[in-house]
This record gives sequence, C-alpha cells and structure tokens, in this order.
Amino acid sequence: MIKNIVIGIIFLFYPFIVFIGLKWLEPSIIALILVSLTLLRFFFAKNNSTIPLIKIVSINAILLLSFNVFANSAFVLKLYPVVISFSFFSVFIYSIIKPPSVITMIASARNKITENAVIYTQKVTLVWCVFFILNGLIALWTVFQTDEYWTLYNGIISYVLMGILFVCEWLVRRNFKKNDRSDYIT
Repeated sequence: MIKNIVIGIIFLFYPFIVFIGLKWLEPSIIALILVSLTLLRFFFAKNNSTIPLIKIVSINAILLLSFNVFANSAFVLKLYPVVISFSFFSVFIYSIIKPPSVITMIASARNKITENAVIYTQKVTLVWCVFFILNGLIALWTVFQTDEYWTLYNGIISYVLMGILFVCEWLVRRNFKKNDRSDYIT
C-alpha cells in the first residue's frame, strides 16, 4: 500500500522529474527508472480496481517508457502526459460504447444506484472524455514548446483543471442527489 502511494506520488511529479532529470541524466536513464517503477506498480500492486481495461493506461505507459529506454529521447519522455490522457480517453469512451460507463462502475461499487443515476454517471463519463481529449491535445502542444511551458502545464495547470472539474462535478452531483432524492452516491 505504501509502495503504491510512493510510486503514485512519483508519477504525479513526472513532469518535474523529467524537467530536473534531463539536466543531469540521459532520457534513457530517466525512462529506465520510470518504466521500472511502472512495472513494479503494474505487476506487484493488488489490482482491486472496479474498472476493467484500466490496465491499458499502465500498459501504454510501459510501452512508451520502454521504447524510450532505446530511443533516448527527451521528446518521447515529454509524450507521457499525452499518452496517458489519450489512454484514459480510450478507456472512458469505450465504456460509453460498451456500458456500464467508468463513472457508473465507480459509483455502483460503493452503493446500488438508480436508473437516473446511471444516466447521470454516463454524462459525467462523457465530460471526462472531453477533458481527456482537450488535456491530451494541450499536452501534445506543450511537447513542442519550451521545457518550462511543458512542465508548467503538465505538472501544475492540468492538475488544477482536473481539480476544478472534480469540484464542479461534486457540486453538480450534490444538486442531482438532492433532486433525485436517492442515497446512491457519496
């Protein structure tokens, strides 16, 4: 559990690790360290995720970082946030096409949910799809900018935007819950 938290924090700071690491290390060394941590997390973590296909995100990260061990490219290291955003988009949009949606799975893992809640959670999943596409496109744009811009967006701004989306959804959910008069979602 503690190992997962530590590895999660490391990947949260991925842009800063890359930004600072590139000043002292070759991109292939940074990629080797990060792919090793990703593999540890992937194979040794207890996977109690309620979301099928979520491993696709980790697999894509492993493939990108493994490729970069040989490519030795700062450019490829900077593609990581792009790959992660588009991977999450793929999982979320697939869950819309082949229900239940990701957010429906998360909500129903806690409690039994109503039919209205299923419709609501499908809409929330679509909102996250839009976020992941826009985030991925902006992250892709930053790859071609200075390292400082890339780090600023991918290490701070994207997380702030994600936090804003979480808070907005929480507020909307509270209103939905009050109007739906159900205790299905917390």
